[in-house]
Amino acid sequence: MTTNVFEDVIVRTTKLGDLPVLHVFAASQAQTKLPTIIDYHGWTTKTSSELVASYQLVRAGFRVVLPTAYLHGSRQTDVDLDHHPEHFWSIVGHSVAEFPQLVDALVTAGISDPDKLGVMGTSMGGITAAGIMATQPKVAAGVSLIGSPEPVAFAKDQVAQLPAKLREQLPADLLTQTYAQLDQFDLSQHPERLAGRPMFFFNGTADQMVPYQYVSDFKHRYQDTPALTQTVFKRAQGGVHHVPHKIHEEAVAFLATHLLEK
Repeated sequence: MTTNVFEDVIVRTTKLGDLPVLHVFAASQAQTKLPTIIDYHGWTTKTSSELVASYQLVRAGFRVVLPTAYLHGSRQTDVDLDHHPEHFWSIVGHSVAEFPQLVDALVTAGISDPDKLGVMGTSMGGITAAGIMATQPKVAAGVSLIGSPEPVAFAKDQVAQLPAKLREQLPADLLTQTYAQLDQFDLSQHPERLAGRPMFFFNGTADQMVPYQYVSDFKHRYQDTPALTQTVFKRAQGGVHHVPHKIHEEAVAFLATHLLEK
């Protein structure tokens, strides 16, 4: 999977369209049309948090793009996300909606193969990756690490866990609208949209931030359907909200098998 000759890996801060990203690639392949992975970071984490996997992906033969999520990094406003978790689903929605703009910029520049595009993400980014697989049929493969393919169920559980006084302040029509928007990229509501494309899920069974029950429910409901014939489910028994190094390696190998070896 890895190259035999070591070479420099470049990490470049740039923009695709008007969207800030980290662009990661092998020095000798700056302008080469390559299979490309777009990899999303988690809630309140830095874009650079995904660089561990990015290095492995580049060594395998990919170009990698790490988008900065809405209200994060250089896209920050005066909103303190630590005190405003209600922005979570809006941020995921922004990332899903912005994905085509990133792809268009990469393909127009002639540096990404439109037939060998993959998506990956961690935590909030894993939820985003699953959402993109539900809305972008031309994406060839996906990886969701400690994320969820069931955003509607997750959002409803989050609301149910709010203090009663705060929950009562949420307008019913706003919740209805939010759930309807999330439904558009909910794989558990539209499993047929995977259409047999390769998908890799990893979760820890003791994760308190993104509970394992969502991917477990999805697996048991749909794993034997034609749409999930190439879906792989990995779990860490007793694992918490963390991605072990060996899982990064397995995810990279999974993407390489389906995007580089065909």
